[in-house]
Amino acid sequence: MVHESVIEPPESPPLDDGAVLGGWWREVEDGRIACELCPRACRLAAGDAGFCFVRENRGGRMVLATYGRSTGFCIDPIEKKPLHHFHPGTSVLSFGTAGCNLGCRFCQNWDISKSRETARLSDRADPAAIVAAARHWNCPSVAFTYNDPVIWAEYAIDAARACRAEGIHTVAVTAGYILPRPRETFFSWMDAANVDLKGFDEDFYFHYTSSHLAPVLDTLEYLARETDVWFEITNLVIPGANDDADGMRRMCDWIVDRLGDERPVHFSAFHPDFRLRDRPPTPLATLIRAYDIARAAGIKHVYVGNVSDFSRQTTSCPQCGAVLIARRGYEIAEYHVRGGRCARCDAPIAGRFDDRPGTWGARRQPVNMSDFAPSRPESDDPKRRGGGEAPELSAEQQSVVHRAASRVIIAELLGRKVRWPDPTLRGAAAMRVEGAFVTLKRSGDLRACCGTLGRTMQLDAAVRQAAARTASQDVRLPPIAISELPFLELDVTLLHRFRSLPAEPRARRGAIEIGRHGLHIRHGEQGGLLLPIVAVEHGLDAEGFLCQVCRKADLPLDAWQWPDTELRTFEGVVLEGPIPDELIAAGIAECPPACGHAEITRLSDFVRGNLLAHLSGATPTYYLPDLHDRTVAGVAVQVEVGSGDSRTWSRLLFRPGLPLQATLFELTAVAAESLRGSSRADPRGWNVSVAVLDEIAMHGTVAQSDLRGFDPRERALLLLEQNRSTWRFDPACRVDESVGRLVEAGQGRRPESARLFSLRIRTNARRIDAAQTPRPLAGSLSRAPAVAGAFYPADSGELDRMLDALIPEPTEAPRPWPAAMVPHAGLRYSGSIAARVLQRIEGSPTIVILGPKHTRNGVDWAVAPHDVWELPGRSVASDRRLAETLAARIQGLELDAAAHRAEHAIEVELPFIARFWPNSKVVGIAIGPCDYSEAESFADQLADVLRGMSPRPVLLISSDMNHFATDAENRRLDEMALAAMATLDPRALYDTVIDHGISMCGVLPAVIVMLALRKLDGLHTFERIAYGTSADTTGDRSRVVGYAGALLA
Repeated sequence: MVHESVIEPPESPPLDDGAVLGGWWREVEDGRIACELCPRACRLAAGDAGFCFVRENRGGRMVLATYGRSTGFCIDPIEKKPLHHFHPGTSVLSFGTAGCNLGCRFCQNWDISKSRETARLSDRADPAAIVAAARHWNCPSVAFTYNDPVIWAEYAIDAARACRAEGIHTVAVTAGYILPRPRETFFSWMDAANVDLKGFDEDFYFHYTSSHLAPVLDTLEYLARETDVWFEITNLVIPGANDDADGMRRMCDWIVDRLGDERPVHFSAFHPDFRLRDRPPTPLATLIRAYDIARAAGIKHVYVGNVSDFSRQTTSCPQCGAVLIARRGYEIAEYHVRGGRCARCDAPIAGRFDDRPGTWGARRQPVNMSDFAPSRPESDDPKRRGGGEAPELSAEQQSVVHRAASRVIIAELLGRKVRWPDPTLRGAAAMRVEGAFVTLKRSGDLRACCGTLGRTMQLDAAVRQAAARTASQDVRLPPIAISELPFLELDVTLLHRFRSLPAEPRARRGAIEIGRHGLHIRHGEQGGLLLPIVAVEHGLDAEGFLCQVCRKADLPLDAWQWPDTELRTFEGVVLEGPIPDELIAAGIAECPPACGHAEITRLSDFVRGNLLAHLSGATPTYYLPDLHDRTVAGVAVQVEVGSGDSRTWSRLLFRPGLPLQATLFELTAVAAESLRGSSRADPRGWNVSVAVLDEIAMHGTVAQSDLRGFDPRERALLLLEQNRSTWRFDPACRVDESVGRLVEAGQGRRPESARLFSLRIRTNARRIDAAQTPRPLAGSLSRAPAVAGAFYPADSGELDRMLDALIPEPTEAPRPWPAAMVPHAGLRYSGSIAARVLQRIEGSPTIVILGPKHTRNGVDWAVAPHDVWELPGRSVASDRRLAETLAARIQGLELDAAAHRAEHAIEVELPFIARFWPNSKVVGIAIGPCDYSEAESFADQLADVLRGMSPRPVLLISSDMNHFATDAENRRLDEMALAAMATLDPRALYDTVIDHGISMCGVLPAVIVMLALRKLDGLHTFERIAYGTSADTTGDRSRVVGYAGALLA
């Protein structure tokens, strides 16, 4: 019997659970249906789901179960997809669902693509809401990403159709594993795509992805030959799997032959994940080799990703070689494309380009889609309040509304639908408000705060949405557990009386009444809100409040003065109080139980068996199918290999959490690798323990802790300080003793400000101590350039020509100066200022450069451990002995290559040092966060080292001035900082920068050098040499960086 195929999804309303009838299937024997969407051709009996998990046979019809549901919406830079030739610098509203039609062992998004828990799809959004969100956030594009949109084609196509009607671009990030019929429909609605070509070998595709190569190549050729879709290709380079040079050559030759030489190719670094943890991350050298192979094959636009390599993330003109787009990660540093052509030689550049790049930068902005859900119908109730006036609630109504918000919080934490005993809220439900925020605090510290605003709405809907978001969506802080609710205070703020402020800055200041008004700001894609109580709690005046709301919106602090910035005040009715005890008790009674003893025992056996399998070369067990695979906050594996020799491996992830079994599997593999050959004892005699952690609670800081609710028999204690974390479980230890041991293990410089948390723990271990702290990396003898090709030319001859152009004719002979400050931006922006300063200094055998630490890599205070600094066509020697002396004598300073690997603040000065003082040695120090007292201590110890040296090194402060204000505001702020520096008072400089929010990145190196000079021979002279901003180069005065050069003695 022959059955007709269902080609297109039928026009029909959603099913009761929001799922929709799908397309691309046909009936086959025995009541089964065959999916004709992708080459897997799954045959599904009634009730079955396909390999992708999300396409189901319901009653003999194909159904897409995840229509309108997502793991979350975020705004990303378009470069993150990655797309480098599609409207560079712009923002893209990105989302995905669950499931995947490939079985990649190396999946980097496995918690989404391999999830069978569609309950994780917490965000709901129909196509109209997606368009509304993109419009609201000024996103020119929407991306279907995070998991392959092919498997949810019906949803993606409907969203793309709605976007196209509003002029919004759509992007598919896909593996291209789709059959020809649906492919034609799917890509007809897409404007751009990134296709993941995972390798160029059928054996690799079969064994590593459980799929086949040919359909992917067919999709690529189809896109190139038969569509106008702009697409780029990504290849994840995996050591020992698809990184052989011959395979790369064959792939690149095929791309040039079948797709053309202007098709961008991205080689991306692999990081061990999911079921491929048996190999290291991709070395940078392997990516560079792939890059070189692609360029040799004739591909004009090749990039590397997931690593810091600015020169190979730069777009150059294939005709004249000029830099077209220089990138720093996901940020655009330079842009020279006009009308889709090279601004220098007018050669056409393949892609979709605007004349000006977007300014989204590297931010990742979560989006709450409930703000864009369809509004409820307007009520005809004459009691509803209009006109933005304050809702007039009686004392009884205030209490009922507060309890209603409490019920929503508890229901959301339990995953239940909220039921209010009185849906009318004693008549308050139908009152009109202009938004609501719900705030949770613990001992005055913020625990969560979210809200909704943007339109007049009923009070009940506003409170319900705000409370639900606060319970689960404040990603700034760990998730809330019901067990912590007894120690939290809950505030409901009902927003009303929004009023636009006048455009004149003085009038804006004067219109704000502290304690009465909150502020809402919006400029372009960015916005932020501060409740009235914020100004009171922080002691802000009107101008300080305006600057603070700019900071909240990630805008320059003077953005409130810009005429095109929208500013509104609003007022709030605040309902305060604790969450009622009886509601908490009822919620706790409904809480799902923690892991029981039997489950911990099963998991320990699972780990033990896999540990032995890894060590013996046998095949491990991936999954325990009859054990609930919950999402948890932490997992630990402890192995006692002998008496007194206990080792622990752990992972903590507060949001979105960790899949229990998969994480245990990974930790076991890591433990096996670590233990391999480390002990002669029989592994079968090792004692294996497992710990499962959940229910996070916040306890303040070490100095101001609130440890109510902490029971050492039930909970583990965690200490976090910047990039250091330590945790322990010891039921027999006093709390204060555990805190002391955590502080000691964390080795932080400011333990009193470290944050304390606790987590519920279930374990069969008697005690656990675990720490994750940065460890200094010895590195190689030479330090390779990290920003050549981005901050300065990667070609030696071109670098020499640039230096010749930047260095002016000297007006006086060099003389000794003990210290100087120079900027460290791209040489085309700030190089002339640096050159004017450095040519005034008489050389010294040693130069010590102190710069800010721009990355999170490595330790906080790091001196470079290398012997040589490599540059294009030259090198600069380092003074390794002095570096070792400084590390030994300055407390907290360590020899660490990791902190310097991608750091530009020191590297950018080296071409000038090589030119002016080719025989000098350079010691580079990266300074991470610290307070003034720590800077004083550092400076005292630095001075003690330098005092005994003759001649003394020249100290160079590497620092730019304020970042990303208008040219006028930047100059105003920089003048304040430079005036403070000219007083020769390092404390005045520090306070000025901190108090006025001046983003002078090298203020700490400047303070340290000034303090050290004071202690040595005194600080007597500050001579400003030059000042400018990036606008002097670009002409763009809307968003600039300041640069200053000065000499100190």
